Amino acid sequence: MVENNEEQPKKKGFSKGIIAIIIAVVVLAGGGAAAFFLTGSTPKATYFQAEKNSIEQLQDFMETRYEDEYNWYEQSMENPVSQNVSLGLNLEGLENQGYIDPQIAAMLSNAELAFHSETDMENNQASTELSVNVAGMNFDGLAGYVEGSDVYAELPFLEEVLKISDEDIGSVLAEIDPYTFTGNEQLGIEELMFENDGQLLTDEEKEYLQDEYVMFIYDELPDDAFESENEDVEVNGDSISAEKITMNLSEEEVKSLITSVLEKMKGDEEFKEILSNQLERAGSTPLEDPAVFQQQIDEVLGEFDSAMDQGIEAVENFQFPEGVQSTLWVSDDKVVQRDFSISLAPEGEDPVTFNLSGGQLFNDDQIYFDHTLTMGDGSEDVTMAFDGDFQGTGDSVTDNANFSFSFDDGYMPVEFTGTYTGDESLDGSARDFDRQLQFTVDNETINLGWTGDSVYDGDQMSSNNNIALDFPGYVENVSMDINSEGAVIDAVEGVDTSNVVDLGAMSAEELQQYFEEDFSSQLEQWLMQFGF
Repeated sequence: MVENNEEQPKKKGFSKGIIAIIIAVVVLAGGGAAAFFLTGSTPKATYFQAEKNSIEQLQDFMETRYEDEYNWYEQSMENPVSQNVSLGLNLEGLENQGYIDPQIAAMLSNAELAFHSETDMENNQASTELSVNVAGMNFDGLAGYVEGSDVYAELPFLEEVLKISDEDIGSVLAEIDPYTFTGNEQLGIEELMFENDGQLLTDEEKEYLQDEYVMFIYDELPDDAFESENEDVEVNGDSISAEKITMNLSEEEVKSLITSVLEKMKGDEEFKEILSNQLERAGSTPLEDPAVFQQQIDEVLGEFDSAMDQGIEAVENFQFPEGVQSTLWVSDDKVVQRDFSISLAPEGEDPVTFNLSGGQLFNDDQIYFDHTLTMGDGSEDVTMAFDGDFQGTGDSVTDNANFSFSFDDGYMPVEFTGTYTGDESLDGSARDFDRQLQFTVDNETINLGWTGDSVYDGDQMSSNNNIALDFPGYVENVSMDINSEGAVIDAVEGVDTSNVVDLGAMSAEELQQYFEEDFSSQLEQWLMQFGF
């Protein structure tokens, strides 16, 4: 192996902004995901319980509507499953507009790409076979198989199967390029393939954050900052009798709350461990030396208490001139209307005001919302409005949602709008759907349609999808068909590993010899059948 005596390129570290965002997300995700319980009927308790109930109602609505899809997902996480996917293109619109040669468009439009995959998330196994049919020629025999950190590749022209282990990738790369790689790099195959369960935090981490921080913040908020009265509000055309709960925090109370949280974080070794885990997930990149990356994390954690002290000092000089004003209207133990406002800025700068207001109705058979978020300092103003009405969880549903964004700096205003409409019908476990997205910027409109049908029934599924793009004046009649069938199986079959070439066990000279001789010879013989 070539010795690496050159100075290593300086690795990019974590920005303070990313660290601050991760800390905030960790705390908020812990509270939002954890099942915390508040007792009593004080205005403060009702305020936070209503927010919690509203979030849970939204989750229940989606899980009920797409119960079969959720069940299939659970099946695929807990059992071995297979899936066959075919993909086809229609590029007629590109041909008509002159963006692509007609012969190439016709060839690609009649081509088909097919995948057969098998996964076993519990046992860290996955395999994929790929075949392509284009211009009357069929290319198959390309397959990959992952077991733990071992990766196998089966190529149509090779008699042998190629193998490399994640822990060997760095050493192979260092053999090839010792000036760039240290030899310790890994792709993180197991994490990429088998640990992407969508959970930001473990159950233990959620419980800790809930107990130590969410409830701490709740207890730190003064009870007398909350006031309650009865008031009728109009939401989606209906008059609703609600309890109006107002939270008013002064500038000093806001600073005191933030300071208390930062003080609590100082010296909290368990919180640092949670932060370390999040930094690892957010900052880790493929082919990075784990030792170098861990050193970056250790540096961050080593300066953590000092950073908290700096944060406390910065908060003292920060402006919250109006404090925080937040009002919730609560009915049936859920939020039906809100109005939140805060102004903030570093010392010496003009405060930026954030305001979020609007109504919502979250029930078993409807999700309705109509909110507006504004931000501005008098010279630059941003407005975002979003509304939607998702009706019903029965045999036939119609959904619609709208989003708009505008920015005005007095010179070059920008406007963007998006709309969504969806029609779905359900017959048992069979769903037909028509979902349409439309985006408009500067009077230019893009339409994206997703139509099809699906069946998720116990240990089997099938889905037929057509995704169409329409950009009037530029691209029309361009679409893609994606059809899929899946089933629970006994085990992942994988590839035949009786004849394996282990690339990770080779030196640089052996790798060069193999690819220049055996590999190239078999590739040339295979290409000859296609006239190359």
